[in-house]
Amino acid sequence: MNQDKIELTLLPENRQIQIQRHQSILEALINAGILLRADCGGKGKCGKCRIQISDEWLDQVSLPTEAENRSLGRKNLRTGLRLACQVSVSGNLAIRIPAQTLLAPEVAQKGPTLLPKMRSAKKTAPGTPEAFGVAVDLGTTTIAAYLCDLNHHTVKASVSMRNPQVIYGDDVMSRITAIYQHEENLPKLQKMASNAIEWGVHSLCRSTGVAPDRLIKMVVVGNSTMIHLFAGEDPTSIGIYPYEPRFKEERSFSASEIGFNFSDTINIITLPLISGFLGSDVLAAVLASDHDRWDDGTMLIDVGTNGEVVLLDQGHFSATSCATGPAFEGASIRHGMHAVSGAIDAVRIDARTGTASCSVIQKDPTNPRQPSGICGSGVVSAIAELYKTGLISTDGRLLNNRFPDVFLCDENELPQYLLVAAEHTRTNRAITITQSDVRAIQLAKGALYTGIHLLCRETGILKPSKMLIAGAFGSYINKQDALTMGLFPEVDIADLNIVGNAAGAGAILTLFDEALRQKALELAQSIRVIDLARHPDFQEVFMRSLSFPE
Repeated sequence: MNQDKIELTLLPENRQIQIQRHQSILEALINAGILLRADCGGKGKCGKCRIQISDEWLDQVSLPTEAENRSLGRKNLRTGLRLACQVSVSGNLAIRIPAQTLLAPEVAQKGPTLLPKMRSAKKTAPGTPEAFGVAVDLGTTTIAAYLCDLNHHTVKASVSMRNPQVIYGDDVMSRITAIYQHEENLPKLQKMASNAIEWGVHSLCRSTGVAPDRLIKMVVVGNSTMIHLFAGEDPTSIGIYPYEPRFKEERSFSASEIGFNFSDTINIITLPLISGFLGSDVLAAVLASDHDRWDDGTMLIDVGTNGEVVLLDQGHFSATSCATGPAFEGASIRHGMHAVSGAIDAVRIDARTGTASCSVIQKDPTNPRQPSGICGSGVVSAIAELYKTGLISTDGRLLNNRFPDVFLCDENELPQYLLVAAEHTRTNRAITITQSDVRAIQLAKGALYTGIHLLCRETGILKPSKMLIAGAFGSYINKQDALTMGLFPEVDIADLNIVGNAAGAGAILTLFDEALRQKALELAQSIRVIDLARHPDFQEVFMRSLSFPE
């Protein structure tokens, strides 16, 4: 056997997988198609990728890290409980994976809100053979997959999950850098994407009873870097001026080219790209939002790790992108998590006492879960409420002098606002909003607002007349919370429309209507791209946008 390869045995089924010596167990399992809960992207913060290692194998693994000491405590560590993202392996060993560690298919749907408005169900002649397809929105932080009935033009089920590539960085530039520094990371990142999508497909098929070999077509959309990684193409040219992708055209693949094992016959399509930082996801979102009927001044904002903004002015489309980071999707937040059961998605603060009341996502009301973290919309809601009640200053400092009892101190003696006390959480750890959480949201909102403002300036309009808010974050955000914290320009709340995962809706519609592929190509070629990185006013507008509005 290769000296750099060792055997990892999964108990109790005695399944053996080969892994790289000194590789983290989390990455090894992802490469084998075994996905664990790792909301923090393998940084040791969330404490969810727990595995059990027996005493006889402890000399084959690295010593506990400081992150493990914080997340697990000495008592749990003494029993062999470890975090898969923190453990590297030097020799053969066996582990057990607790059931609660495995990524479960019970997830909040990144629902395509626009879809019911766009197409009604199609009637099919009796006896027509069943045919199914999958639409995939391959996001930097979140992957969403939709199982679709191609005959009836309906969505049977959907599932979303964290993109396991986050262990190589939260944003596209981190992943591009990882490939630039080590070429062998490209096939690893490609395999992570394909394994995650395949995991989603199997989950959808199990929940609906559809045999995987009945799937005949897949449409994948994503930002330009994600599509390059999915295709196994080197994306490093996107990270270097003039930031050009290696390809922009639509691509077609067989299952074997991508590494899928669930079907030999499925035809896989990726829609065209617009530029290095404007991908097929925003193109699909524009298609799904009925762009032919937009009025001048209409703006679509796809809020994700990479914010993408499209504006129609005088009959012409212009677009730009902004590096918002993963904070809006719950990543890079101390207690951030995916929008699943147990995630806080909205917060209200009593102005008299400073105490919080939290809304918690419950996908199964018959089996309610205690809160275990906070998703992106919950973080925005909490910060908007803290600002309204005077517990955050205009420049973003947490102010604990008015209600000291609702604040704790973090490891750096900085204040953190208490949302839920430890005894009322599923993890037995207090859920808080930290000063670094506030800063992460400020940076994200500053980048997004700057993109919106400069795009308007470049097209000669004062502000959008209508705004369509799309993306995973856009599925749950409270419009008033967003306006309170200055996430968007001041507009009438009636002109701010939440449209959910428009990119996913566009991928679904392309599954149903082949003609949309040509429409996507024409749109991609007609959009004027505005590069904010070279805009002379970028830094000034960005710095001004970090503050909360007076």
